[in-house]
Amino acid sequence: MTIRARVLLSLLTVLATMFLVNCRDYSCGGFGALPCTSTGTGGTGPFGGSGGGSKASAFAFAVDDAGTIDGYTLNTTAGTFAGTSGYTAPVVPPNDGGVGMVVAQEQFLYAGFGSAGALYAWSIDPTTGGLTAISGSPYTAPFLSDYGLGVGQANMITNPAGTLLFISDTLQNEIYVYTIGSGGVLTLVTGSPFAVPFGPMNLATDGLGKYLYAIDGNFNTHTGAAIAAYVIGSGTSLGTLTPVVGSPFIGANYSMWQVNGEPTGQYLIGTSGNSVVKSGVDDDHLYVFSISQSGTNAGAIAPVTGSPFVTQYSPFSIAVQSNSNGNLLYSFSFNDTASAFNPVEGYAISSTGTLTADTNSPFGGVAEGSWGQFDQSGDFLFVYSSYINESTGDVVTQLGPLDVGTGGALTQPIFTLSLATPGFWAVTDPQ
Repeated sequence: MTIRARVLLSLLTVLATMFLVNCRDYSCGGFGALPCTSTGTGGTGPFGGSGGGSKASAFAFAVDDAGTIDGYTLNTTAGTFAGTSGYTAPVVPPNDGGVGMVVAQEQFLYAGFGSAGALYAWSIDPTTGGLTAISGSPYTAPFLSDYGLGVGQANMITNPAGTLLFISDTLQNEIYVYTIGSGGVLTLVTGSPFAVPFGPMNLATDGLGKYLYAIDGNFNTHTGAAIAAYVIGSGTSLGTLTPVVGSPFIGANYSMWQVNGEPTGQYLIGTSGNSVVKSGVDDDHLYVFSISQSGTNAGAIAPVTGSPFVTQYSPFSIAVQSNSNGNLLYSFSFNDTASAFNPVEGYAISSTGTLTADTNSPFGGVAEGSWGQFDQSGDFLFVYSSYINESTGDVVTQLGPLDVGTGGALTQPIFTLSLATPGFWAVTDPQ
């Protein structure tokens, strides 16, 4: 079968302007045009040592641009990943893949829609995976309709505690911050939106939720030029953003497209985004920055010794998480002809910030794609891909559940799931 994929959910920002002319161009969950093939759909059977009884191991939710939020359940005991039984899909704006989706505290789901200028919020039933609208939802958020080129897959994030929601407004050079209160209710933080010296794209916090980092990115080249850093207020100033001394961090060492904090809060991991696929040059490296933990410049970043670290492929996006096997990092990419996704690469993050490739990385025989997301336990890594089947012209969008094992090894005992349409998605563990 000949198939063509298109680039990454991070390019989904074209959606807002696409709607103005009622024209859409799918791009591996987003929009833009690149050919690609997909391999590695995995096998069947339960994950080793996971699950128990008939209890769900994870729930997944995805925007269906027909106008609903679809729900799925991963059950490792039954060896299934399929539509959630008895699930009633909540209605959202149609023909809109969204501008972000995120889970907080494993029990609240948030999704933004530019066409409606609104934030939708639901509580997640820990047993059935059903969604119930949170009081006040949908919340008026007219700035979401301002989204232009450049908003990334991390334009909507929470802090690790799930008490704050951050959303970047690229066109207005601002970041909106909401507190997540009792029952998941959202309240705009006093002083929000906070000004940024550029149009912020991808956002990230450190692993302890003390600092927020925003990328000055270029949509067309999928690259970045600077990183702005902010101290996140706590207590009575919860969510207030104060610039870190020395921010924004500018120069070749800080030209990142995406950054992610690792759970200890000591390091920030980044990819420059440079690749033949988007910018004409492959950068086969991952970058690691130490985060100053105290003093007048707390939150400031600097490259660690040995950074950047060599990779086999040019990372297009990354996912970072920890579990019983340590601090783990995975990267996702396209080959240089954009005719296929490369196998997922895995790395261990040491206590000094050094990256070491996992045994058997890159991982063959498992789902490949452009973007990955962990469940909160870190036991499962979900890999997203979207492509056009050239023989039929159909858009095929898939989510592959991978088991994260000893030493960061990836296996896939359960088949990849087909989603209804491209769009944002999120996963969560049952409470």
